[in-house]
Amino acid sequence: MALAACQSGPRSRPLAAGVTFDGRWDSNFHEMRLHQQGKKVFGTVAYKEGSISGILEGDVLRFTWNQKENRQHGKGYLQMSPDGQKLEGRWGYDDSDEDGGRWWAERYEGGPVEESGEPATSETPPQP
Repeated sequence: MALAACQSGPRSRPLAAGVTFDGRWDSNFHEMRLHQQGKKVFGTVAYKEGSISGILEGDVLRFTWNQKENRQHGKGYLQMSPDGQKLEGRWGYDDSDEDGGRWWAERYEGGPVEESGEPATSETPPQP
Protein backbone atom coordinates (compact mmCIF):
# COMPACT_ATOMS: atom_id res chain seq x y z
CA MET A 1 0.00 0.00 0.00
CA ALA A 2 1.39 3.42 -0.95
CA LEU A 3 0.96 6.34 1.39
CA ALA A 4 0.63 9.87 0.10
CA ALA A 5 3.05 12.38 1.58
CA CYS A 6 1.36 14.74 4.02
CA GLN A 7 2.21 18.38 3.57
CA SER A 8 1.90 20.69 6.53
CA GLY A 9 0.33 24.10 6.41
CA PRO A 10 -2.78 25.52 4.84
CA ARG A 11 -4.59 24.14 1.84
CA SER A 12 -3.78 26.34 -1.13
CA ARG A 13 -6.39 28.32 -3.02
CA PRO A 14 -6.00 29.97 -6.42
CA LEU A 15 -4.06 33.24 -6.20
CA ALA A 16 -6.39 36.15 -6.95
CA ALA A 17 -6.00 37.75 -10.39
CA GLY A 18 -3.39 40.52 -10.37
CA VAL A 19 -2.01 39.57 -6.94
CA THR A 20 1.70 38.78 -6.65
CA PHE A 21 4.24 38.36 -3.87
CA ASP A 22 6.37 41.15 -5.42
CA GLY A 23 7.17 44.06 -3.16
CA ARG A 24 8.23 45.28 0.25
CA TRP A 25 6.70 43.62 3.28
CA ASP A 26 6.74 44.61 6.96
CA SER A 27 7.13 41.30 8.81
CA ASN A 28 7.85 40.03 12.29
CA PHE A 29 11.39 39.45 10.91
CA HIS A 30 11.74 43.10 9.82
CA GLU A 31 11.51 44.19 6.19
CA MET A 32 11.24 41.60 3.42
CA ARG A 33 11.74 42.38 -0.27
CA LEU A 34 10.20 39.68 -2.44
CA HIS A 35 10.35 39.14 -6.19
CA GLN A 36 8.12 36.76 -8.13
CA GLN A 37 8.92 35.18 -11.49
CA GLY A 38 6.13 32.82 -12.46
CA LYS A 39 5.84 30.33 -9.60
CA LYS A 40 9.27 31.18 -8.16
CA VAL A 41 9.62 33.69 -5.33
CA PHE A 42 12.90 34.91 -3.88
CA GLY A 43 14.15 37.80 -1.82
CA THR A 44 15.81 39.21 1.25
CA VAL A 45 14.80 39.39 4.88
CA ALA A 46 16.45 42.15 6.93
CA TYR A 47 16.71 39.99 10.07
CA LYS A 48 20.22 38.46 10.47
CA GLU A 49 21.08 38.97 6.77
CA GLY A 50 18.33 36.57 5.71
CA SER A 51 17.22 35.26 2.37
CA ILE A 52 14.16 33.37 1.24
CA SER A 53 13.33 31.38 -1.90
CA GLY A 54 10.52 29.07 -2.80
CA ILE A 55 7.76 27.89 -5.08
CA LEU A 56 4.12 28.98 -5.20
CA GLU A 57 1.31 26.48 -4.90
CA GLY A 58 -1.68 28.72 -5.58
CA ASP A 59 -1.69 31.35 -2.82
CA VAL A 60 0.81 29.46 -0.63
CA LEU A 61 4.55 30.07 -0.85
CA ARG A 62 6.56 27.05 0.35
CA PHE A 63 10.11 28.26 0.94
CA THR A 64 13.52 27.73 2.43
CA TRP A 65 15.17 30.46 4.46
CA ASN A 66 18.80 31.14 5.36
CA GLN A 67 20.47 33.54 7.76
CA LYS A 68 24.01 34.49 6.80
CA GLU A 69 24.78 36.16 10.15
CA ASN A 70 24.27 33.05 12.31
CA ARG A 71 24.32 30.31 9.65
CA GLN A 72 20.85 29.03 10.49
CA HIS A 73 18.36 27.74 7.93
CA GLY A 74 15.02 26.05 7.60
CA LYS A 75 11.72 25.87 5.79
CA GLY A 76 8.36 27.54 6.01
CA TYR A 77 5.17 28.57 4.28
CA LEU A 78 3.26 31.82 3.84
CA GLN A 79 -0.30 32.13 2.59
CA MET A 80 -1.42 35.31 0.80
CA SER A 81 -4.65 36.97 1.90
CA PRO A 82 -7.31 37.24 -0.85
CA ASP A 83 -6.72 41.02 -1.13
CA GLY A 84 -2.94 40.56 -1.55
CA GLN A 85 -2.06 42.72 1.46
CA LYS A 86 -1.10 40.17 4.15
CA LEU A 87 0.93 36.99 4.51
CA GLU A 88 0.42 34.46 7.29
CA GLY A 89 2.32 31.25 7.96
CA ARG A 90 4.90 29.38 9.95
CA TRP A 91 8.62 28.63 9.84
CA GLY A 92 10.89 25.97 11.22
CA TYR A 93 14.51 24.95 11.59
CA ASP A 94 16.29 22.56 9.25
CA ASP A 95 13.69 20.18 7.70
CA SER A 96 10.71 21.38 9.75
CA ASP A 97 8.42 24.08 8.42
CA GLU A 98 6.53 24.69 11.67
CA ASP A 99 8.67 24.22 14.81
CA GLY A 100 10.02 27.80 14.85
CA GLY A 101 6.74 29.68 15.13
CA ARG A 102 4.50 32.15 13.37
CA TRP A 103 5.66 34.28 10.40
CA TRP A 104 3.44 37.14 9.28
CA ALA A 105 3.80 40.17 7.03
CA GLU A 106 1.83 43.12 5.76
CA ARG A 107 2.49 44.81 2.44
CA TYR A 108 3.97 48.29 2.79
CA GLU A 109 1.44 50.94 1.77
CA GLY A 110 1.42 51.54 -1.96
CA GLY A 111 1.91 47.96 -3.12
CA PRO A 112 4.93 46.55 -4.95
CA VAL A 113 8.00 48.75 -5.38
CA GLU A 114 11.20 48.56 -7.38
CA GLU A 115 14.61 48.42 -5.63
CA SER A 116 14.85 52.20 -6.20
CA GLY A 117 11.89 52.66 -3.87
CA GLU A 118 9.62 53.76 -6.72
CA PRO A 119 6.27 52.02 -7.37
CA ALA A 120 6.56 49.03 -9.69
CA THR A 121 5.58 49.81 -13.26
CA SER A 122 5.77 46.37 -14.85
CA GLU A 123 5.06 42.73 -14.14
CA THR A 124 8.77 41.82 -14.46
CA PRO A 125 10.66 41.80 -11.12
CA PRO A 126 14.18 43.20 -10.93
CA GLN A 127 17.01 40.68 -11.25
CA PRO A 128 19.00 39.89 -8.07
